Amino acid sequence: MSSWKSRHYVVEELGTGLHAAIARPDGYGVCNSGLADLGDVRVVFDTGLTPSSARDLRASAERAFGRPPSLAVNSHQHLDHSLGNSEFSRIPIWGTRRTREIILATHDEITAELKRSQLQKDIHELEARQAKAPTEDARADAGIFLQINRALLASVNDLRIVPPDHTFETRLALPGRRYAELLSFGSGHTAADALMFLPREKVVFAGDLVVVGLQPSMGSGDPEHWLVVLDEIERLGAERIVPGHGPVTTAEGLAETRAYVAGVLEAAEAPRGASLPRALRRWDGALSLQENLAFVRRWLKARRSGK
Repeated sequence: MSSWKSRHYVVEELGTGLHAAIARPDGYGVCNSGLADLGDVRVVFDTGLTPSSARDLRASAERAFGRPPSLAVNSHQHLDHSLGNSEFSRIPIWGTRRTREIILATHDEITAELKRSQLQKDIHELEARQAKAPTEDARADAGIFLQINRALLASVNDLRIVPPDHTFETRLALPGRRYAELLSFGSGHTAADALMFLPREKVVFAGDLVVVGLQPSMGSGDPEHWLVVLDEIERLGAERIVPGHGPVTTAEGLAETRAYVAGVLEAAEAPRGASLPRALRRWDGALSLQENLAFVRRWLKARRSGK
């Protein structure tokens, strides 16, 4: 197996014509991507945060495939997985129907957040937060969001929101001699996440349904059903899982994500001030944890009130 580095990714070979593009911490891709040559089509799974990283990703795909990619996929609507779509707009881009609806519905709001003045304001506030952070953990947490905003600001003149132009609901078999399918098990990390599964190779490209070494964001989906989705992924029997963030993993990474989501649900139900479940103590990112706890508490309250 071979691998190589580019400006924004470390590309790891998982098999012939099958690669994981792992986002570099100093790069502008931010999320991991997948490259899969199916014979009839050549797939890029998740297009990254910026046009510059997406161009880098496209070049990596051409190097991996020996020819250009012919199809792209968004696992969900978050910008680090979909804002690179503008560099793939000449080929079909697939996502769940709900992902497309969310991107269209939030277009004006997100466009306003991507203006130079707003990004500069966000960076200034994050720098101040980082400077006042009481712990190294909190400083590192602010640094993650700073990296995202600085990446966006560096590409601000080229940013363009492009939603998927092809959609599916629960399952889509992709054309090709190598069998692969897009699957959606419903709301989890977001309202309708997609993953790509290659059963013969036992590989799953999971998007942010699985995250390694970074607290997953829980503010856009259904925390309880996320556990159901993780059970469905486990039933696929994948031996290698490419997470949305972090290194290529196995069932161990899946179990760690499950323990985290379950731990946040447990902590959100506990009285304020209670000690955190053990599954949460090993995760870095105090700010992200507090945001996740706040969201899940609101989510539980709204569900119980029937709203």
